[in-house]
Amino acid sequence: MEKPTPRINSSLREKYVGKTIRLAGKLHSLSGNTAVLTSTDNGQVLVKLNGESQWGTDYVEVIGLIEPDFTLREFKTTNLGNSFDLELANKVVEYSQKCPEIFE
Repeated sequence: MEKPTPRINSSLREKYVGKTIRLAGKLHSLSGNTAVLTSTDNGQVLVKLNGESQWGTDYVEVIGLIEPDFTLREFKTTNLGNSFDLELANKVVEYSQKCPEIFE
């Protein structure tokens, strides 16, 4: 079985440079091959799109690699709809950091 992909928010990017993660957020802007997400902790994250993105809702979860400049290189994105509780999602991120064994 593959190792689970950790869920993070914008403030945890430094800890995960060079690693594959999941980040949920609200689409702030989309332009060319980049997007800006407002993460679950209200920080903004620049996402480098993979060219196959089909972002169709306000809220998404991106699986990707955290680059040395703290941008997120997209591998895959899942649309989460137009109504999503970012505060609750951030609680999941916080608990996954405190008790990672629950999420494995």
